[in-house]
Amino acid sequence: MEIKIEKTFKVDAPIDRVWEFLTDPEQIVQCMPGAELDEVVDERNVRGRVGVKVGPVEARYRGQATFEELDEEHHRIRVVGQGMGDGSADMQMEGELRSLDGGSTEAEFAAVVNVGGRMAQVGSRLIKFVSDRLFQQFVSRVRSELET
Repeated sequence: MEIKIEKTFKVDAPIDRVWEFLTDPEQIVQCMPGAELDEVVDERNVRGRVGVKVGPVEARYRGQATFEELDEEHHRIRVVGQGMGDGSADMQMEGELRSLDGGSTEAEFAAVVNVGGRMAQVGSRLIKFVSDRLFQQFVSRVRSELET
């Protein structure tokens, strides 16, 4: 089952600080609900685990993510990830940061996630609802780290 997610959010922090935070796996994983970082393999590859509960279905995945693009000059990022566990999951995500007047930053992200196994049995509408809620938790945590 394919899920598309497109989100934009604002952070009251300068773009360079937001970029540094969002490209640091050890910091960003703390903002991702259900995620744990197992290993930073090198500057572009990480391994970890993530658990997700959608309605009555709970799934845990162990996998890796690769920063395929880290364009600091234009503040663009592309990440791909794969995981196995209670089924399979893969993800492709692209993001871009923009400076706003007053020193704030706008972050725009688009992701395509494919899930198989138990999670694919859950309806796409419910998965979308839960992914929206998880994203809001992520944004809230990012803001609490950067807007202090």
